[in-house]
Amino acid sequence: MPTFRRPVDSELIDEFIFDTDDSTPDFIVEEFIDWLSGYISEGARFVDGQMLQYGYTFLNCSVQSRVLRLLAPDFQGMPIEWSNNLGPAFRIIAAHKYIPETFGWVPDIPSLGNTVIVGRKFDEIPMFANRLPPVESNPNDSGWFIGSTRDDIDNNDPAGLEVMSLYEAMLAVPHVLHFLSLPVSCHVVFLGEKPIVLKEGQQLEIPNGSFLDRFLEAQ
Repeated sequence: MPTFRRPVDSELIDEFIFDTDDSTPDFIVEEFIDWLSGYISEGARFVDGQMLQYGYTFLNCSVQSRVLRLLAPDFQGMPIEWSNNLGPAFRIIAAHKYIPETFGWVPDIPSLGNTVIVGRKFDEIPMFANRLPPVESNPNDSGWFIGSTRDDIDNNDPAGLEVMSLYEAMLAVPHVLHFLSLPVSCHVVFLGEKPIVLKEGQQLEIPNGSFLDRFLEAQ
């Protein structure tokens, strides 16, 4: 497992350190190093146990003997277990950036702590995910709704709806996770092998050779 260390000029720490895996692209690692180095140079201070937001995910800051070690969720269960390997988090961040760019859109990246509304059988295919404008009464609302496409399920029945965190919902529907940065009015339908992406009700073609095309082929 590759380990990266970088010295920094900070009042409280002398260096930061994190691990990735062999599947993590180098450019994603370098982007993170540049971002965190710049953040620290601007005066950011870290204490042990602090949570740092980076894209969709939180990173857990472990500070011991003036060394900052970054930990990421393992994305495997509840409660969150923290892992030395930042590789899975980095790959989610890359997908959140480049999947919207496949269609020329600006990513709208939520936080794993944001909420999502789910309907009955949302965790069974056939199902869909639809992004609406966040509700004003819930400042944590991601705008996402995830539900079933089955004819016998009424997604408009309040008795069948539940609010949960995106992190918890993605444990049940991990195939939706990489699409969470699509903007409002996007709709992703999961019926079989490959998802169908729609914008304002219109199905979109996934360009050959695009990031999303390569991503889906690798699944």
